[in-house]
Amino acid sequence: MMLTWACRCLPGFSLIALALLLLLAFSDVLNAPRWKGVFVPPSYSPAKDGAWSSLSRAQQCFVVYAILVHLHMFGFTLRLSWSLFRVFKKTKHAFERRITETPPVSPASSRSSWSSRQDYSEKHPSESIIEKPSVMVEEIAEQQEVIHAIILPNYGEDLNTLETTLNVLASHPRAQSQYEIYLAMEQKEESAPEKAAKLTAAFEKSFLHVRSTFHPSGVQGEIAGKSSNVAFAARRIVEIHRADLKAEACNVIATVMDADTHLCRDYFTEIRRMHYAHLSEAERSIYCCPIIFDRNSHESPILVRCADLLWGFAGLSTMYPGSWLAIPTSVYSLPLSLAEKVGGWDSGPTAIGEDMHMLLKCYFETAGNVVSRVVYAPASQCNVSSDRARGWRWTLDTCLARYRQALRHMWGALDSGFAARRSISYLRFDHRCLFLRPRHFLLLHMLWEAHFLPCHLVILMVFSTAYTVSASATSLHPMVAWAFSVTNILRTMGFLWMNLCLVLYERWHALCLEARMQDMREARLADTGCSQRVWYKPTYLLERICFPVAGTLFGAVPMLHAVVSHFWTDRLVYRVSKKPTFSSLVDGVLPV
Repeated sequence: MMLTWACRCLPGFSLIALALLLLLAFSDVLNAPRWKGVFVPPSYSPAKDGAWSSLSRAQQCFVVYAILVHLHMFGFTLRLSWSLFRVFKKTKHAFERRITETPPVSPASSRSSWSSRQDYSEKHPSESIIEKPSVMVEEIAEQQEVIHAIILPNYGEDLNTLETTLNVLASHPRAQSQYEIYLAMEQKEESAPEKAAKLTAAFEKSFLHVRSTFHPSGVQGEIAGKSSNVAFAARRIVEIHRADLKAEACNVIATVMDADTHLCRDYFTEIRRMHYAHLSEAERSIYCCPIIFDRNSHESPILVRCADLLWGFAGLSTMYPGSWLAIPTSVYSLPLSLAEKVGGWDSGPTAIGEDMHMLLKCYFETAGNVVSRVVYAPASQCNVSSDRARGWRWTLDTCLARYRQALRHMWGALDSGFAARRSISYLRFDHRCLFLRPRHFLLLHMLWEAHFLPCHLVILMVFSTAYTVSASATSLHPMVAWAFSVTNILRTMGFLWMNLCLVLYERWHALCLEARMQDMREARLADTGCSQRVWYKPTYLLERICFPVAGTLFGAVPMLHAVVSHFWTDRLVYRVSKKPTFSSLVDGVLPV
């Protein structure tokens, strides 16, 4: 129990350690005399052995760590620019690969898969299951295809949001023959049964199956929210396909997505292509894709828009070509056999960041042998919005909603504790081969970058600025002054390089938006939302200077809020962020 708590609080302990380092390294500030309220630190003179040796151990650690943090910050922008540069070409190729591929497989396994679903239908007549005509059965029996079990978790989501998402999925050519839809709902939501019935009636002819699951409330050790809904739905999917799983003939890939996510057909065809192209690794592959906010960002407050840009960049920065591990954000897929092998999805408080948590679980349960594959067909997302009338109250409410969403995202820092416990367990049982592998150090580095770096960077920036303002140039130790100078240069270079990343993002955004809107025109869907980016407009030019503010307000601050809260609780009340509705396209977007 104590180990679990200590691991859970690792990011918080790191903040305490950083505060102690600053206190020890610059204790002279506390003892320095004041002149008109300004600290006057004592003057330093280099020692005979050099400036470095005249530093205390704490000051030496500060210099090294401050430069290390800023190097990682700048390294993030370099890695992101490489990802953005390559993702444009990769995405373009994915859109151009709209060719039906027929893998050579035996008809027997397909009949087995179909019969298992029929058996389940007979045992559970109360569930909404589409009965397909015999022609469809024969078509599937002729050649086995990947079946996509799509989990759509929702808790308090607007019916219009769910309808639009399902309309987009239903427009895919393979929806009727290969998509199983699972509406993963929460039992304590009073309107859930009514919503499930309406959606099932509306879409039962559009998909292979449409089913609803209701996560029961009050289960000990579980929380209401996306992770528990997904876990409950996944157990039902495993039960349905139990016969095929036992026979090792299951060809089902589970996909988890947000209620407002719009996936293009290329997402599933790319998974299918990679599945058959890497059959030897298919059973331990997890697929993830970049996310793009291209539906209502033109009308979102600039800080909210910048925060979502940075959130998308965080996941995209791990998806560069050759990356060993890519962190999924909101949308990901994995074989049902792999999900069953690792024990399914967790539903406790620690799993609130269920996308990263499932990747970590697959990583440790496969002894680090999970294969991460990037699907270069981005998932379209909405920026949060408010249901108030336009004005300053709408802007404030939208920003507050985005902060609550950011706090839920940053609550996922609990995953660092989960990874620490699992790493310790491997050391305990003498599995050093995993702990010493380069990809394990990469995993730990990504967790440090996600859950430690944001707060540490902001604290160091604020401290260095305050210290240099309080102290005169002559009173600064030369090595400390040099460290401040280097970190200032790295921050400036990072700022400029991030502007380059925004330039690269513009063309990728235009490519993705054009492809999605073309699909919507062909499907005659006019209520999906569309947001063009015109780089020379003032609102988009302001992004070039506002992203550091947004990163602090919706990144470092909620992270600090989360990791401090973890000292006494790991539970967070799941609150759904309001999503906009699109009754018609507005001015400034592409016509349908």
